[in-house]
Amino acid sequence: MISPEFSTGVTLLLYGLASVSGIVGMVARSPFWRKLGCWLAGAGFIFQTISLATGFHKALPGGLSLGAYLQLMAWFVVLCGLVAWGKLRQEAPLIFASPLGLMLFAMSAPYLEAVVQVPPSLKAPFYALHIGTLFLSLALLALAFAAGALFLFLEARIKSKQYMKGFWQDMPALTMLDKINAFTTVVAYPLYTLGIISGLVWAKPVFGATVTGDPKEVISIVIWMLFSVLFNNRITKGWRGRKPARLAVFIFILCLFSIIVVNTFMETHHAFIRR
Repeated sequence: MISPEFSTGVTLLLYGLASVSGIVGMVARSPFWRKLGCWLAGAGFIFQTISLATGFHKALPGGLSLGAYLQLMAWFVVLCGLVAWGKLRQEAPLIFASPLGLMLFAMSAPYLEAVVQVPPSLKAPFYALHIGTLFLSLALLALAFAAGALFLFLEARIKSKQYMKGFWQDMPALTMLDKINAFTTVVAYPLYTLGIISGLVWAKPVFGATVTGDPKEVISIVIWMLFSVLFNNRITKGWRGRKPARLAVFIFILCLFSIIVVNTFMETHHAFIRR
């Protein structure tokens, strides 16, 4: 069986090479290096998938760890980048997803021994639905964040009449970045909603109440409300451009606060369990 150390090393190597190749391709305006970066990211994703499928569920008991959370986040982020590459024929989302996946996966390294085995009391369909839908929606939000931040940056350069030389000329058009933001929002919001609902249903038999006032629950509901505004205005009011880009960026920053600060430093049912 492949050891966690070996699988982690190979995945990090492939994601690292993908990041370097993609960035070099962007800076040098080289289609060859950009495409190579995308294929290397795909290879890293496949290797990580095999690693997760063969050993992820056999790790230590005790609950969801920070290392496991970060590894799954890396997997979902790269998955969304690959989907965007295949569906939208855009290399930029995957090129940006590769270094993000690399950073998330690298950050999990100190916690390799504390992967995941869900305790028997938590093994329920609603728990799996809760975790799976939230992971995927957060990965989509990461792409919405990248597209929104790049949209705001490029729009500011254009409005200030700065020259778009070099690799800036190869950036996706503002309309494409808005399309990516809209696509990820429309897909991620129902997933996030399903994750929240399934979590509330699952909480009743486990914690004795549907809503317990847990800090993670509170910030998750706040995020869902802001997400609802973004989704509703996208669908019913035809929001485009700067406003949805800004809100997507802010929502993702709140998600990072929830993951890094709430899960790690606050007293919560969702606290990461370390060895």
